[in-house]
Amino acid sequence: MHNLHIILIIILVVSLTFNYLSFISKKTAVQLVNDMGIGYNLGITYNCCNIIEEKNLENEEIKLFGTTIPTKDILKEIRKYGFKTIRFQILYNNYTYNNSKINSEWIYKIKKLINLINNLNMYIILSIKHTRQFWYFERRNSKDKYINFWSQIAKELINFDEHLIFETMYEIGYLIYLNRLFNYYEDKEYYLSQDFINIIRDSGGFNIDRLLIIPMLGSDYEIDLLKYYSSQYKIPKDPYNKVAISIYYYFPCEEYNSFSSLEQIKLYSMMGYSDPVYPLKEWGSSQNYKDIASNFDIIKENLVDKGIPVIIGEVGILNDYIKRNNSIEQFLYTLFSMSYEYEGILPCLFDIPLSSSNNKNFYFNKENNEWSNDKYAKIFNRISKGKFIKSFDYYHQTNLETNYYSMFGILEIDIGFKRIVKILVNVKFIIYLDENDIVMTVYSYQRDALDFKSFDFKEQDGKKQYDGTCIFTIDTSEMDLYYNVQAMAWYSEDYMIINSLTVQYKDIYSSFDYLSYKSAILKEINNW
Repeated sequence: MHNLHIILIIILVVSLTFNYLSFISKKTAVQLVNDMGIGYNLGITYNCCNIIEEKNLENEEIKLFGTTIPTKDILKEIRKYGFKTIRFQILYNNYTYNNSKINSEWIYKIKKLINLINNLNMYIILSIKHTRQFWYFERRNSKDKYINFWSQIAKELINFDEHLIFETMYEIGYLIYLNRLFNYYEDKEYYLSQDFINIIRDSGGFNIDRLLIIPMLGSDYEIDLLKYYSSQYKIPKDPYNKVAISIYYYFPCEEYNSFSSLEQIKLYSMMGYSDPVYPLKEWGSSQNYKDIASNFDIIKENLVDKGIPVIIGEVGILNDYIKRNNSIEQFLYTLFSMSYEYEGILPCLFDIPLSSSNNKNFYFNKENNEWSNDKYAKIFNRISKGKFIKSFDYYHQTNLETNYYSMFGILEIDIGFKRIVKILVNVKFIIYLDENDIVMTVYSYQRDALDFKSFDFKEQDGKKQYDGTCIFTIDTSEMDLYYNVQAMAWYSEDYMIINSLTVQYKDIYSSFDYLSYKSAILKEINNW
């Protein structure tokens, strides 16, 4: 009898251990994100904030921005075009009472949507919308409310498997932009993020090692911020190493202009800029292609290579008639295919289809299950099947790097800490100047960003080429140059044009042939 008890206890322990381990996914965070494919963001649906007086749980508030209530048929149609992940944001403070207890009807609606997505074998990214309580953490009980929210959510959704992913909050960085409180906000965000991880992990069940997402400080993707915070930012500790970082990709932005979204324009307005803000009309320059490849390299080097995947929670573009030369198609094709190609990066298309028949600011119209442009459908469908132009095929080993894209008469190459042995500048003269005039200056910064070398040239210093241009050469083999090289014309383009700036490295490096990559993408898009 005693032995029987021991056997029963052993069986019980083994059973409990098996059940415990069954909760734990064998996938790493990066592997899980790879399996998530490409994502679709439902836009402003369950996160309309404080716009109407009466909170109506029968869908009126959900549809305030013209979005359609997601149904099984709509989700199946989205899935058909290759999207394996749905991201949506929840606003809770409209539906809380008694110290932030969430309304049970609201929780039911959220569970219903999660079930619809989960039953289609799709992943779900569930995020809290920033609320007025959380914008300023010095407000009374704000931390308690935050903890209370996530404690309830963790408990209510504990039985959903690894296909459900939690994101602590989004758009929490407005305080940075509005008040410039970097140091104050960084610490506050870190502690809340650590609380978030502790709450989810301690709740048990599938929450033990569910993938958790921590946003970067800003709601907008600024590459310089990413460079800084990827090294300085405090990633909260997680015993299961199942943490991802989320960013937005509303880029490029030039002064008060943005190509990709109204969000940047609205942000500038909130910050009090009085100058007019306009969306950029075109994407697809050589520099655009070079920049996006550089951005992905930064993401890979600083986060993914360290086992921390990146969720691009919103990729949105003003989808309207003013965009030129296949700009939208080029941008979407490039960003989504690069994301799909790289390990551990997931982009989510941000879509807000308004109900107006004249509106063009949407991609997939959920009212009639149609794409506003057939090329968009082909882009996502082909990418999800791996049938796209691979950027990796356009990397080659070389010791040369050239920039052809001039900004205000200046060409620049970031050389970082690579050692260069030669600088070459190709110049075309429109009007030949006095032989004593300095026509061009080349700068290169050194170890101290304020210390640089300057090289001045006159016209006769150049070596004339068969095509009428001139090559100016600098031997840098005995110099220590760092960070970047700039070539600047002293005269306007009425006098001379800098065609190209080339640096020759001492060693061989991998270089991205973005011009050939761009040409291949345009050829494919134009053939559709």
